[in-house]
Amino acid sequence: MTSIFVAPLLLASSLLSAQTVNSPSLAITKDNRTLSVSASDHAEAEPEVAEIHIGFTAYGMTLPETYKAASATSNGIVKALVDAGAQKSEIQSQSQQVARLQDYEVKAQKGMKFRVQQSWTVSVAPKDAALVLDAAIQAGANQSGDINWRMKNSVALDTEAIRRATERARLMATELAKGMGVTLGKPLYATNTVSNGLIAPRMMMSAMARSANSDQVAPLSIEAQRVQSEATVQVIYAIE
Repeated sequence: MTSIFVAPLLLASSLLSAQTVNSPSLAITKDNRTLSVSASDHAEAEPEVAEIHIGFTAYGMTLPETYKAASATSNGIVKALVDAGAQKSEIQSQSQQVARLQDYEVKAQKGMKFRVQQSWTVSVAPKDAALVLDAAIQAGANQSGDINWRMKNSVALDTEAIRRATERARLMATELAKGMGVTLGKPLYATNTVSNGLIAPRMMMSAMARSANSDQVAPLSIEAQRVQSEATVQVIYAIE
Protein backbone atom coordinates (compact mmCIF):
# COMPACT_ATOMS: atom_id res chain seq x y z
CA MET A 1 0.00 0.00 0.00
CA THR A 2 1.39 3.40 -0.97
CA SER A 3 -0.03 6.88 -0.56
CA ILE A 4 1.61 10.16 -1.46
CA PHE A 5 1.31 13.75 -0.29
CA VAL A 6 2.97 16.70 -1.95
CA ALA A 7 2.95 20.26 -0.66
CA PRO A 8 2.06 22.81 -1.82
CA LEU A 9 0.39 21.10 -4.78
CA LEU A 10 -2.63 19.62 -2.95
CA LEU A 11 -5.69 21.30 -1.50
CA ALA A 12 -6.06 21.66 2.26
CA SER A 13 -8.90 19.13 2.37
CA SER A 14 -6.56 16.48 0.95
CA LEU A 15 -3.94 17.21 3.57
CA LEU A 16 -6.06 15.93 6.46
CA SER A 17 -6.68 12.53 4.90
CA ALA A 18 -3.05 12.06 3.92
CA GLN A 19 -1.62 12.54 7.40
CA THR A 20 -1.58 9.96 10.16
CA VAL A 21 -2.67 10.79 13.70
CA ASN A 22 0.87 11.53 14.86
CA SER A 23 2.02 13.29 11.69
CA PRO A 24 3.34 16.83 11.94
CA SER A 25 1.09 19.60 10.66
CA LEU A 26 2.11 20.63 7.14
CA ALA A 27 1.19 24.17 6.22
CA ILE A 28 0.36 24.54 2.53
CA THR A 29 2.34 27.59 1.44
CA LYS A 30 4.78 28.46 -1.32
CA ASP A 31 7.61 28.13 1.19
CA ASN A 32 6.72 24.58 2.22
CA ARG A 33 8.51 22.40 -0.29
CA THR A 34 8.00 18.91 1.05
CA LEU A 35 6.86 15.57 -0.23
CA SER A 36 5.19 12.98 2.02
CA VAL A 37 4.99 9.29 1.17
CA SER A 38 3.29 6.48 3.09
CA ALA A 39 4.10 2.87 2.18
CA SER A 40 3.60 -0.63 3.59
CA ASP A 41 5.50 -3.87 3.21
CA HIS A 42 6.01 -7.08 5.14
CA ALA A 43 8.55 -9.72 6.09
CA GLU A 44 7.85 -13.35 6.91
CA ALA A 45 9.65 -16.33 8.40
CA GLU A 46 9.14 -19.85 9.64
CA PRO A 47 8.02 -19.82 13.30
CA GLU A 48 10.49 -20.64 16.04
CA VAL A 49 7.94 -21.57 18.71
CA ALA A 50 4.69 -23.53 18.76
CA GLU A 51 2.58 -22.51 21.75
CA ILE A 52 0.09 -25.35 22.25
CA HIS A 53 -3.11 -24.98 24.25
CA ILE A 54 -3.78 -28.07 26.37
CA GLY A 55 -6.79 -28.71 28.60
CA PHE A 56 -9.29 -31.22 29.95
CA THR A 57 -12.68 -31.44 31.63
CA ALA A 58 -13.63 -34.20 34.07
CA TYR A 59 -17.08 -34.97 35.51
CA GLY A 60 -18.18 -36.98 38.53
CA MET A 61 -21.03 -37.77 40.89
CA THR A 62 -19.32 -36.47 44.05
CA LEU A 63 -16.71 -33.81 44.65
CA PRO A 64 -14.07 -36.19 46.11
CA GLU A 65 -14.56 -38.63 43.25
CA THR A 66 -14.37 -35.90 40.60
CA TYR A 67 -11.35 -34.22 42.15
CA LYS A 68 -9.47 -37.50 42.52
CA ALA A 69 -10.03 -38.38 38.86
CA ALA A 70 -9.08 -34.86 37.76
CA SER A 71 -5.90 -34.92 39.84
CA ALA A 72 -4.82 -38.16 38.21
CA THR A 73 -5.56 -36.76 34.74
CA SER A 74 -3.83 -33.44 35.48
CA ASN A 75 -0.60 -35.01 36.70
CA GLY A 76 -0.72 -37.61 33.95
CA ILE A 77 -0.96 -34.91 31.27
CA VAL A 78 2.00 -32.95 32.63
CA LYS A 79 4.09 -36.13 32.88
CA ALA A 80 3.16 -37.02 29.30
CA LEU A 81 4.20 -33.56 28.10
CA VAL A 82 7.60 -33.85 29.77
CA ASP A 83 8.09 -37.42 28.53
CA ALA A 84 7.32 -36.19 24.99
CA GLY A 85 10.13 -33.65 25.20
CA ALA A 86 8.52 -30.49 26.59
CA GLN A 87 10.58 -28.55 29.12
CA LYS A 88 8.91 -28.20 32.52
CA SER A 89 9.75 -24.48 32.49
CA GLU A 90 7.77 -24.08 29.23
CA ILE A 91 4.55 -25.54 30.69
CA GLN A 92 2.41 -22.75 32.12
CA SER A 93 -0.92 -23.10 33.89
CA GLN A 94 -3.70 -20.96 32.43
CA SER A 95 -6.81 -21.83 34.42
CA GLN A 96 -8.26 -24.39 36.81
CA GLN A 97 -11.78 -24.62 38.17
CA VAL A 98 -13.82 -26.93 40.39
CA ALA A 99 -17.58 -26.37 40.16
CA ARG A 100 -20.94 -27.89 40.97
CA LEU A 101 -23.09 -28.27 37.87
CA GLN A 102 -26.33 -26.40 37.35
CA ASP A 103 -29.52 -28.48 37.11
CA TYR A 104 -29.63 -28.29 33.30
CA GLU A 105 -25.98 -29.38 33.16
CA VAL A 106 -26.66 -32.35 35.44
CA LYS A 107 -29.31 -33.50 32.99
CA ALA A 108 -26.99 -33.02 30.01
CA GLN A 109 -24.20 -34.93 31.77
CA LYS A 110 -26.51 -37.83 32.69
CA GLY A 111 -26.54 -37.27 36.42
CA MET A 112 -22.97 -36.06 36.95
CA LYS A 113 -22.95 -33.25 39.52
CA PHE A 114 -19.40 -31.87 39.58
CA ARG A 115 -16.89 -30.65 37.02
CA VAL A 116 -13.15 -29.96 37.14
CA GLN A 117 -11.47 -28.05 34.31
CA GLN A 118 -7.82 -27.22 33.83
CA SER A 119 -5.72 -25.78 31.01
CA TRP A 120 -2.09 -25.02 30.18
CA THR A 121 0.04 -23.65 27.39
CA VAL A 122 3.23 -25.45 26.46
CA SER A 123 5.88 -23.96 24.19
CA VAL A 124 7.92 -26.32 22.04
CA ALA A 125 9.83 -26.32 18.77
CA PRO A 126 7.38 -26.41 15.82
CA LYS A 127 8.74 -29.80 14.70
CA ASP A 128 7.68 -31.28 18.05
CA ALA A 129 4.16 -29.83 18.14
CA ALA A 130 2.33 -32.87 16.77
CA LEU A 131 4.06 -35.35 19.08
CA VAL A 132 3.58 -33.21 22.20
CA LEU A 133 -0.08 -32.58 21.40
CA ASP A 134 -0.61 -36.28 20.75
CA ALA A 135 0.99 -37.19 24.08
CA ALA A 136 -1.32 -34.80 25.92
CA ILE A 137 -4.45 -36.10 24.19
CA GLN A 138 -3.48 -39.71 24.85
CA ALA A 139 -3.10 -38.79 28.54
CA GLY A 140 -6.63 -37.38 28.71
CA ALA A 141 -6.37 -33.77 27.49
CA ASN A 142 -9.81 -33.78 25.88
CA GLN A 143 -9.93 -30.02 25.22
CA SER A 144 -6.74 -29.32 23.31
CA GLY A 145 -5.41 -28.39 19.91
CA ASP A 146 -5.11 -24.63 19.35
CA ILE A 147 -1.56 -23.61 18.45
CA ASN A 148 -0.07 -20.12 18.36
CA TRP A 149 2.94 -19.93 16.04
CA ARG A 150 5.45 -17.22 16.90
CA MET A 151 9.06 -16.09 16.92
CA LYS A 152 11.19 -16.20 20.05
CA ASN A 153 11.80 -12.50 19.47
CA SER A 154 10.05 -10.53 16.72
CA VAL A 155 12.55 -7.63 16.62
CA ALA A 156 14.51 -8.95 13.63
CA LEU A 157 11.34 -9.63 11.63
CA ASP A 158 9.87 -6.22 12.53
CA THR A 159 13.12 -4.52 11.54
CA GLU A 160 13.13 -6.23 8.14
CA ALA A 161 9.50 -5.21 7.52
CA ILE A 162 10.33 -1.58 8.38
CA ARG A 163 13.40 -1.68 6.12
CA ARG A 164 11.32 -2.93 3.19
CA ALA A 165 8.55 -0.40 3.76
CA THR A 166 11.09 2.43 4.04
CA GLU A 167 12.80 1.37 0.81
CA ARG A 168 9.43 1.25 -0.94
CA ALA A 169 8.64 4.75 0.31
CA ARG A 170 12.02 6.06 -0.89
CA LEU A 171 11.55 4.57 -4.37
CA MET A 172 8.07 6.05 -4.67
CA ALA A 173 9.28 9.45 -3.49
CA THR A 174 12.16 9.36 -5.99
CA GLU A 175 9.85 8.56 -8.91
CA LEU A 176 7.35 11.19 -7.84
CA ALA A 177 10.06 13.84 -7.58
CA LYS A 178 11.28 12.96 -11.08
CA GLY A 179 7.78 13.29 -12.45
CA MET A 180 7.41 16.70 -10.83
CA GLY A 181 10.75 17.88 -12.18
CA VAL A 182 12.23 18.48 -8.73
CA THR A 183 15.12 16.98 -6.77
CA LEU A 184 14.36 14.81 -3.76
CA GLY A 185 16.08 16.16 -0.66
CA LYS A 186 16.78 14.74 2.77
CA PRO A 187 14.08 13.10 4.88
CA LEU A 188 12.71 15.55 7.45
CA TYR A 189 10.40 13.27 9.41
CA ALA A 190 9.52 9.59 9.63
CA THR A 191 7.14 7.42 11.61
CA ASN A 192 6.11 3.78 11.49
CA THR A 193 3.62 1.24 12.82
CA VAL A 194 4.16 -2.52 12.96
CA SER A 195 1.67 -5.37 13.29
CA ASN A 196 2.28 -9.11 13.55
CA GLY A 197 0.22 -12.00 12.27
CA LEU A 198 0.24 -15.28 10.39
CA ILE A 199 0.23 -16.11 6.71
CA ALA A 200 -2.92 -17.87 5.46
CA PRO A 201 -3.33 -21.10 7.46
CA ARG A 202 -1.17 -23.99 6.40
CA MET A 203 -2.00 -26.25 9.34
CA MET A 204 -3.29 -29.61 8.17
CA MET A 205 -4.90 -32.09 10.52
CA SER A 206 -5.82 -35.60 9.54
CA ALA A 207 -8.35 -37.69 11.41
CA MET A 208 -6.86 -39.79 14.18
CA ALA A 209 -7.07 -42.84 11.97
CA ARG A 210 -5.37 -46.09 12.85
CA SER A 211 -2.38 -47.10 10.82
CA ALA A 212 -2.96 -49.99 8.44
CA ASN A 213 -0.09 -51.88 10.04
CA SER A 214 -0.64 -50.95 13.68
CA ASP A 215 -3.33 -50.51 16.29
CA GLN A 216 -1.61 -47.38 17.55
CA VAL A 217 -3.30 -44.07 16.73
CA ALA A 218 -1.03 -41.80 14.70
CA PRO A 219 -0.46 -38.17 15.81
CA LEU A 220 -2.33 -35.44 13.98
CA SER A 221 -0.59 -34.16 10.86
CA ILE A 222 0.32 -30.54 11.65
CA GLU A 223 2.22 -28.05 9.50
CA ALA A 224 3.32 -24.75 10.98
CA GLN A 225 2.05 -21.38 9.76
CA ARG A 226 4.60 -18.77 8.70
CA VAL A 227 4.85 -15.70 10.89
CA GLN A 228 4.45 -12.26 9.30
CA SER A 229 5.35 -8.75 10.38
CA GLU A 230 3.81 -5.83 8.46
CA ALA A 231 5.11 -2.28 8.69
CA THR A 232 3.71 1.02 7.47
CA VAL A 233 5.99 4.04 7.31
CA GLN A 234 5.41 7.68 6.54
CA VAL A 235 8.39 9.73 5.44
CA ILE A 236 8.43 13.46 4.70
CA TYR A 237 11.19 14.62 2.34
CA ALA A 238 12.39 18.06 1.42
CA ILE A 239 12.24 18.84 -2.30
CA GLU A 240 14.62 21.18 -4.09
